[in-house]
Amino acid sequence: MTTIVCYDREGQAHPFASEEIGFRPAVYGIFIENDQVFLLKHPETDLLYPPGEVLAEDEPPTQVVRQQFRKLTGLVLQLGPLIFVEDRYVVDDEGQAWQLSLLYYALERPMITMAPTMAEVDDYEQPEWVPLDSLQREQMQFGYEAIQAARLRLKL
Repeated sequence: MTTIVCYDREGQAHPFASEEIGFRPAVYGIFIENDQVFLLKHPETDLLYPPGEVLAEDEPPTQVVRQQFRKLTGLVLQLGPLIFVEDRYVVDDEGQAWQLSLLYYALERPMITMAPTMAEVDDYEQPEWVPLDSLQREQMQFGYEAIQAARLRLKL
């Protein structure tokens, strides 16, 4: 029996037998514009993370990430390439352990632009633009490496 360490939202380690861990894919978007990245701030931890979510069964990842950004910004963004993939071992609020396979896509503003509007969002999600030069790994819940991959892609 192999033991795998999973982490809760606060970063606390919890050992689980590999047989107890479920698997779920998740999709997140990296939207960089004017040397800033669009992120959400978790109200309990104050840590930043890219918009996205764990996928339900049969949900298309590319559609889910675009819907998330439309909900948050009012913009229908163009989906760029898959820029980063990582696995995370997490414990949810109910105590279930998951291996999440996180897919990060680049997002771009379409050529025909509209003025962005910040939509009404849940208290859980607090969107903000964060300057790339001031972003530190310690500020992030997850997604820092994906942002660095997006910066390389954009040659920033």
